[in-house]
Amino acid sequence: MRLFESRHAAQRSLLQRRTFLKAIGIGISAPLAYRMSQLAVAQSSTRPNRLFIYFLPHGAPMEHWEVGDGMDLGASGRGILTPLEAYKNNLTVLRNVGMGGGATNHAALPSVLTGAVAGGSGKSIDCLIAEQIGAVPHALGVMNLYPGADQLSSDGQLINHGGWVTPIQNPYDALEDLFQGIGTGPAPVPGAVDEATFRAEAIDLNIGEVEAMQSELAGLTIEKNKLQIHLDSLRALKETAGGPGGVLSCTTRPTLPSAEAMQGKDARNVDNFATTLDGHLEAAAYAFSCGTAKVITLQNMYVNGQVMMNFAGGPGYTKNHHDPISHSSDAAGRAEFAEVVKWFYTRLSEKFLKVLAETTDPQDPEHSVLDNTTVLTCTEICDGSNHNSKPEDIWVTGSAMPTYLPWTLI
Repeated sequence: MRLFESRHAAQRSLLQRRTFLKAIGIGISAPLAYRMSQLAVAQSSTRPNRLFIYFLPHGAPMEHWEVGDGMDLGASGRGILTPLEAYKNNLTVLRNVGMGGGATNHAALPSVLTGAVAGGSGKSIDCLIAEQIGAVPHALGVMNLYPGADQLSSDGQLINHGGWVTPIQNPYDALEDLFQGIGTGPAPVPGAVDEATFRAEAIDLNIGEVEAMQSELAGLTIEKNKLQIHLDSLRALKETAGGPGGVLSCTTRPTLPSAEAMQGKDARNVDNFATTLDGHLEAAAYAFSCGTAKVITLQNMYVNGQVMMNFAGGPGYTKNHHDPISHSSDAAGRAEFAEVVKWFYTRLSEKFLKVLAETTDPQDPEHSVLDNTTVLTCTEICDGSNHNSKPEDIWVTGSAMPTYLPWTLI
């Protein structure tokens, strides 16, 4: 065994030396050539894990959740989940999920992520999962507080990290929390492969140099495939001019228009609702892509949130979300409720999922950031007009209809 290990170490040393010399030979700087030689012999690492929880209160009108024959994501354009059409191969609808332990109606909110029986509490799953993977759980919120309040009311208690958490309301305020370490990271460990720094430096290479490096490495052992993956991703990044579709290098904090637009503004003002939500989604997407956060929960409103849905960029209804929109029992009102819920899924798709899907994972260049992220969308009740929190048939719009908590996993 020792003989085998010594031969393997010698081969790795030879490969690293040859990679370094070939890189120097085509004019690459010594520091970058050294990083390339390290990467050529780097051990494969496990894929990263990330969790994003997206909470929207008061359920959904179930006839607009599942329409037609099973899930209708794009054929008719009328289903709530239509905005997730591009991700339907990654989508799981958690049918027949409901609450137990007496948790029901709006009072079920504290049980959504904790699993606690009615009246109880415990750490929410974002906190428990963060502890398992050695991460910090972050909590973001969109108008979770009553007007003028600084703390949660009982109908806003969703996230528990050993105590109920008041989410950060303004996405601009969340940037420092989500992007800690950007530009001020620890000194590199000697001998370690800093892949993010490698890509930041290597992006200055032109396509010709990358192709020359690929040609020079053609005769090396199978170990060179690790370096080949990174070189290929650099070429893709150059072709997209550093935009979506490439590797995101976060040596500085990315520009986040919606989050930065909220600087100095009141996130509790309904006029800023759309910008606040988009800002949180932008910040969460790029914090995942930059590797500065792994677990984030975003809570939209509190369960009795009387938020007028005619704010700029919103669904366009001059009605409050909780009552009458989510309470609607007639066909026209329920169709409006469906459009409101659909609007929230559209923002999730355009401002969060799209960024993750089009960004190569900096810790795993063979996959996108979305490939290595689990997204849970959830709510506390099944059908808004019935206020039920367990699967059951309800009588609405002239016929009986099965209901369950409209949750999904992406």
